[in-house]
Amino acid sequence: MKFDCIRVVLTAVISVALMLSSGCRKSAEIEDKLDIAETLMEERPDSSLSILEGIDMSGLGGSRDRARYALLKSMALDKNYIDTTTFDVLQPAIDYYLKHGNADEKLRTYYYQGVIYENVGKDYHAMQSYMNALDIQGSFYDSMTLARILVAQGSLYFKLYRIKAFADNNLKAAEIYEALGKQPQQLKSNLRALTGDIILSDKHRADSIVMVCSAIINDSPSLKRETLLPFLKYAIRFGADEDVKNLIEEVRKAGMEDDMNMTLARAYTKIGEAETGLRYLDQAELAPDNILDSLTYWSIKTEVLENMGEYRESLDAFRSYTSLLEKYHTQLFSNELLFSEKKHAMEIDNMAQIRKRESVINWILTGVALLLLLTLFVYYRYRMNRAGRLIAEGNAEKLRLNNERLHLEGERQRLLAEKLESERAQLKLEAENLHLQIGQLEGEREQLKELLDKQDTLSEEARQLIRERIHLLNGLFAQAITNEDRYGKEFRKYVERIGKDKKKFQQSIGKVLEATHPEFMRHLRECGLTDRETDYVCLYAIGLRGKEIGNYLDLARHYNISSDVRRKLGLDSRGENLGPAIRNLMDGEKAGARREGCAAAKSAT
Repeated sequence: MKFDCIRVVLTAVISVALMLSSGCRKSAEIEDKLDIAETLMEERPDSSLSILEGIDMSGLGGSRDRARYALLKSMALDKNYIDTTTFDVLQPAIDYYLKHGNADEKLRTYYYQGVIYENVGKDYHAMQSYMNALDIQGSFYDSMTLARILVAQGSLYFKLYRIKAFADNNLKAAEIYEALGKQPQQLKSNLRALTGDIILSDKHRADSIVMVCSAIINDSPSLKRETLLPFLKYAIRFGADEDVKNLIEEVRKAGMEDDMNMTLARAYTKIGEAETGLRYLDQAELAPDNILDSLTYWSIKTEVLENMGEYRESLDAFRSYTSLLEKYHTQLFSNELLFSEKKHAMEIDNMAQIRKRESVINWILTGVALLLLLTLFVYYRYRMNRAGRLIAEGNAEKLRLNNERLHLEGERQRLLAEKLESERAQLKLEAENLHLQIGQLEGEREQLKELLDKQDTLSEEARQLIRERIHLLNGLFAQAITNEDRYGKEFRKYVERIGKDKKKFQQSIGKVLEATHPEFMRHLRECGLTDRETDYVCLYAIGLRGKEIGNYLDLARHYNISSDVRRKLGLDSRGENLGPAIRNLMDGEKAGARREGCAAAKSAT
């Protein structure tokens, strides 16, 4: 008996030790994963988020571990451009770090708290969070978060039209980014500050910022695109007409005209081409909820019309501007008042919470007393109640519930019938679409067969390509008729095979078009298109759009080749999309204009 007791005790001790050991190992593994996620946060935020989502939260130990996980996940979500509108994730970090965290942990927590407030439109609370972060006492090392706080706070200053504070905050952030060697972020902060100084007409500081930005793009030419819009605004405000003209040309070469219509309108007006400026201004798209964009629009239109000598229309535009400006001032002043009211409301709310807690305590005590009295009363009524009345009430309730159930069942049957009717209509539509697709496939197949039979001059390679396409069309035709996947397998194998050699695929399209549209291909050569440009045009000819072609060819920007093709084909007009224009040429439309456009392009060259 004594030995049995000892064995039981030893077994229990060993079990507890194994459990503790297992828990320690699990906690250490989670700690390692959190370290890796934090290391990857800046450079690989997607990998960091993946690691955090793979952590079993049940293995997190105390409040500190949960707080660290919550803060890191909030950071990963923000860096992966996933806007968070609730505090479900961040709350453990707020509860722990704002009381027990070090300076860096508090700084990060306040920043992401402010980000969430901004996401839900609570700018006052966001500003309070950023101000609390900047008031933290002690040394911190997370300079990146400090810079981001300055930028975020600056954006709120801009909403209040506190332009000087907006520019100052961004200059401070730029200094931090420079110290960290983050040139893209440094450039963006400097450009935001430049925008503020242009509004303030502070030429001295604007000149200094332009010099800094120019030095950055000399080191990193790939960042030059970011500077075109702010530099053009600077040239309009402080520069000479020649500077404005040069920047307009750079904007056009970069293909950024559609993103800068209002700025280009003001630029052309400055250099004496108000009619061109008005044309760009008419193309501007205004966000309905952005009153600052509307103010800019009417301000520029007033200036453009005045330069054109249209003084009556300019006066009407100025009236619209002043009316909108008055509305904006009203909103601006109301916004300041709203912040004060919110602050007062928060103080009143704190006092109300204290009174509410006291009232709740009193009500609880009163409720306990009433509950005791009610218990005695219910016991008495239980002894004196009438069983018949309870049964009758129960039967009535049962009947009511049964009627409701029958009503719901009838409603469900009606909805089911409507769903079946909708499905029948959908199946009918799909059948009609299938019939149309079958007709199209059959037409394409017969066209290629006729071409193969009649064209004796085709090369063997072209004939082989046409045979392959007839074979594939047969397979797709059979799949469309039978709805069996086995007929489409050869098509998918062909797509996979040609996808591995993009150049060969483009050349095969060209050879087929040589056979099917020889006049079109000859016209391309007559216009002086290179082989690369001809392959590019052939992708438009089979129906692809510019964005799809760029993605297929892995070209981040295809403006240069597109511009060259337009110029050689005499299609310089931005009003006509390149895809439809090429397909019109291929189908034989506008045949006379085709040669004239090509000849005009050659003579211009």
